[in-house]
Amino acid sequence: MATASPFDAALRDVLGALRTATQELGAADDAAEVARRAADLALRLSGSTGAVVALGTRERGFDRCFPSSADVSRGLSDGAVSELLAAAGFGSRPPSRRDQARRVAGAELRSRGDMVGAVVVTRPADYTDSERVALDIFAAHVGLALTGATRSNAQAQSVRRVERAHEQAVEVLTTVSSHAVKGETLSEFYRRLAQTVGELVGAERVLFWRLEPNNVLAPIPGGYRIDDRMLARLKPTPCAPEGTDLASRVVFHDLIFRANDISVHPEHAYVLEVLGVSSAISVPWRAGEERLGLVAAYDSTRPGGFSREDTWVLQKAGLAAGLVTRLWQAQEDLRKTVVRLTKVDSARQLLLKNMTTVVEKERKRFVSELHDDALQKLTAAELLIARLGPDAPLDAASRARLKNLLEQTDTALRRLVFEVRPPALEGPDGLAQSIRDRVAMLEGSGTTAELALELPREMAVDLSAMVFRQVAEAVTNVERHSGAKTVRIGVSIHDGGVLGVIEDDGRGFVVAERSNLPGHLGLLALRERALMAGGRYKIESAPAKGTRIEFWIPLGQ
Repeated sequence: MATASPFDAALRDVLGALRTATQELGAADDAAEVARRAADLALRLSGSTGAVVALGTRERGFDRCFPSSADVSRGLSDGAVSELLAAAGFGSRPPSRRDQARRVAGAELRSRGDMVGAVVVTRPADYTDSERVALDIFAAHVGLALTGATRSNAQAQSVRRVERAHEQAVEVLTTVSSHAVKGETLSEFYRRLAQTVGELVGAERVLFWRLEPNNVLAPIPGGYRIDDRMLARLKPTPCAPEGTDLASRVVFHDLIFRANDISVHPEHAYVLEVLGVSSAISVPWRAGEERLGLVAAYDSTRPGGFSREDTWVLQKAGLAAGLVTRLWQAQEDLRKTVVRLTKVDSARQLLLKNMTTVVEKERKRFVSELHDDALQKLTAAELLIARLGPDAPLDAASRARLKNLLEQTDTALRRLVFEVRPPALEGPDGLAQSIRDRVAMLEGSGTTAELALELPREMAVDLSAMVFRQVAEAVTNVERHSGAKTVRIGVSIHDGGVLGVIEDDGRGFVVAERSNLPGHLGLLALRERALMAGGRYKIESAPAKGTRIEFWIPLGQ
């Protein structure tokens, strides 16, 4: 059994509340009653502390205001109402505080395409984009209710048409909720919604046009009864906020386009000819102030073509589709963020595991070298002394052999101590000197070293120790595995960090198989140490082509 996501539940709640509010508005007898009910509904739907519905326009002013307050005992004063309208952009003066606009949401009330008022809500918390889109949808219903409430008895037939438009708009919203749950993708959602809208307005075809990032309006495949032949005829159209063409005016300036084949307007006739249809309507597709494109219906099945009420239904579809699109995009962004965080956490755990493995194996290597070299030589010296006996004279050959064993033990221990922590590292020019000392140990190995150091005399001890470990690990790899004749070692300050490059002309290997090569644990340590320090690491090698190791560690470490 499928489980609805939080996105689906939230969308159902919003659309369910809007549907109930629409029914309450439809029961009002006149414009004043519509405005009073709208103010109370806006307060309740948005969870606000104050709301006002003002009738009028920006140019002529608002002559009737209907405030509503969550605090019934205090209400909203005339001054508070004026400030709310101003904060939402409907007043003649700016708000008293610049951040007030984020805690105020407003929308125009329109009747027959003309502004007849405004609805504004306020609360201490900021309004989300989704809440502002929902307020736009609610304002559209209030505008329709005001239109119906001001009709006279002589307009009874038109009122019934408006009521039918209300019912269809509610059906569109309900359908949006249903499709948002059923649709597996946004494309599937648009296809289902286009079919429903086509059936409601009596259109042969319905299509969503999407505004692409390059300001080109392009049809979305999968519209209602849009076959491949028609889709091939619909070419992408340039569309811009400053454009004066028909598409730009619909998308960016909220023009409602409606035409049929008996239209005498040349521009309308040209559009119908290009589209290859007999009638058409198109409305903006938007989410708040974000312009997404337009929604269009073609070839009405009714005599006389599409009606004004059909454009209202299409408007509700465009607004609701905008809300769903934005919420869907937010859900997709959240999903991608979760995936990225999961990958980061997995990488962190793997890095920690690798570092733990490297540290443990380094300890084993230290113990192994101590046992296989210095301790064995001490044991040999001990056996030699034991064979001589307490009173036996120490001949020259035994003395020389014993001295040689002790000198070898001393050398092995000093080298082991040097590799763990060079004594010169903490002094002035300590890093450079320690690298020189390590490279000098290559004498007698058959490998010639070329050294280029450009380092400051003073560096943080921890950073110096880390860089030295990187260089020593790379040199040890050359010494033990490469069979190289020449190794070039360069360490310098570069791009805010320490850059190390170690190149040899040895036997090389296949990099992809390095983890399977015995004794190449040091390469793993080189990579993990650089990454843990916030730096980078790169290795290039091929059989008989030598090896190049590069690392960079930021100076901030």
